[in-house]
Amino acid sequence: MQETISLFTEKYGLTRSEVIVEIEKVFSEVFSRRYGFKVMVVLQLNDHLEAVAYNRIDGVLLQKSIDVTRIRGWNTIKKHLEKNLQKASVLKQTRQYKYYERELRWGEITAIDAEKNYHVELEIIPGETVTAVCPLNRVGLHERSSGDFSIGKKRAFHVRRVDPVILHGTPRLKVVVDRVSKTLVVTLLKEQLGFLAGKMTIRCTKRYVGQKSFVIVSRRIPKSAIVAVKRELNEHMQVKIDRNL
Repeated sequence: MQETISLFTEKYGLTRSEVIVEIEKVFSEVFSRRYGFKVMVVLQLNDHLEAVAYNRIDGVLLQKSIDVTRIRGWNTIKKHLEKNLQKASVLKQTRQYKYYERELRWGEITAIDAEKNYHVELEIIPGETVTAVCPLNRVGLHERSSGDFSIGKKRAFHVRRVDPVILHGTPRLKVVVDRVSKTLVVTLLKEQLGFLAGKMTIRCTKRYVGQKSFVIVSRRIPKSAIVAVKRELNEHMQVKIDRNL
């Protein structure tokens, strides 16, 4: 059992405690269905599975130990367990990635599907590459047929949503990014400003994608930062200073 747990922790990116929780849950569910009443399975310190059945007869709660080694259908149980571990892994990954929603990430466009949605490889967490989808309606009209926004190009994206989904019966992490958010304007400016961004307030009040963005800042910012963002988004930008922000 020790070796099995170690294999599962490595395969699914879970801790030992998280794997044990799933093992106990799956065995409890499977045995409860088979016996028709509640069965609690616990992994003891010696890595031995202990199963106890609980049944109420005439108002009296009875307990009975079950010999786990005599249970049949281990392959079915293993498939059920691996499915649960995969789901737990995706849910854990989702919780980690949710923290980075609304942030800026640079990614490479790797494919365009039949619905004209863009598939983008990026690192939301440093060192961990994921494939996100950028829906066609989340890309400005001025970019959809542009050579600067095509397969192989690296562009800036706003991390819009991170959710767990079921794809063909398999749990998957779904990352949705876009190019039309006002937040993208702000995060691009902050990236250009570096440590100076922490000393000021920046707001994008309106954005007409592909046309013009309206930005308010609490102090003057370098023209080079504005030009860099304008080039990346291929749209004009109006910046006003409001020291009361």
